[in-house]
Amino acid sequence: MSNTIGKMFRVTTWGESHGPAMGAVVDGCPAGLDLSVEEIRRELSRDVPDRRIGTGRREENAAEILSGIFEGRTIGTPISILIPNGDAKSCRYEPLRQTPRPGHADYTWRVKYGHVDWRGGSRASGRECISRVAAGAIARKLLGLAGVSVGSRIVELAGMVVEDDKGLEAAVARAIELANLGESSGGRVRVVVSGLPAGLGEPVFGKLSAELGAALLGIGAVKSIDIGAGRGHAAMTGSESNDAILVEDGRLTFGSNTAGGVLGGISTGMDLVATISVKPTPSISLPQQSVDLSTGKPKTIEVKGRFDRNITPRVAVVAESMAALVLADHMIRSGFIHGSRLELSPLLYKK
Repeated sequence: MSNTIGKMFRVTTWGESHGPAMGAVVDGCPAGLDLSVEEIRRELSRDVPDRRIGTGRREENAAEILSGIFEGRTIGTPISILIPNGDAKSCRYEPLRQTPRPGHADYTWRVKYGHVDWRGGSRASGRECISRVAAGAIARKLLGLAGVSVGSRIVELAGMVVEDDKGLEAAVARAIELANLGESSGGRVRVVVSGLPAGLGEPVFGKLSAELGAALLGIGAVKSIDIGAGRGHAAMTGSESNDAILVEDGRLTFGSNTAGGVLGGISTGMDLVATISVKPTPSISLPQQSVDLSTGKPKTIEVKGRFDRNITPRVAVVAESMAALVLADHMIRSGFIHGSRLELSPLLYKK
């Protein structure tokens, strides 16, 4: 089972949804980074479900740092983070232990591993992503010192295009309507990274866009990704697709950004833009057809318990974290951030 991402800035996540704790080990963070557990907890606090459409599970996410920090700074050794689970209710999954939920990884995990933890989806649960957010907090701190920021916004929710806060509230209202009918819904999230230098990524294997795509598609609910104009390129002409190369104040720039900040797998210095599609949460209360694996006979299930009715807002936080992890790795691989000693980084404290 692969639970590690990155080549030089490496992150391994661990823990099961209904186990005693979740966690992450970050290996490859250079020494000298000011880092406190409060900064990690602050990032984890962003993954608080909207009570209207999110799960009723409430975790404190009281993270602890067990290693890799001395006198408030990283020392170049693995940083181990522990996040206790305190609000799991496994009894609600007992009726489903032999019956895979349609649309969920219950069946494929059983086929691959045979013996699985059936409580709460185990590592196929959205709860696993809290470990990614914890590690992402460290990556964000590194990127921020180099003037790189990562943000996101919801551009579609419950089938409605979202252009502003008013549109988001209308879309949430639609998601609530569907939830009241026993349904779930999906959406789309746009991740934007600003301040990246040109030159990150490799031209063949190791393309920045490919590794970012793999990271974002590695989020359980994500089904597709567009870089820049993405699928829109298929309907464009060459002159529409190409971003004009310009010079402004002696600096090379581009007249547009349909490429989404990547050409030939290498960053251009423009904003890196990726839009992901999030599927509806598979756990719904409507009757669904499945099979009892212990008997091989058909079985109709109605999933009861605490589930997100729309996980898109939570995916946005995770997507930012995954983007930060990939970019921190590439910043170190490309030499913009020194791999051992932070003060030797060429872009340190860039404004």
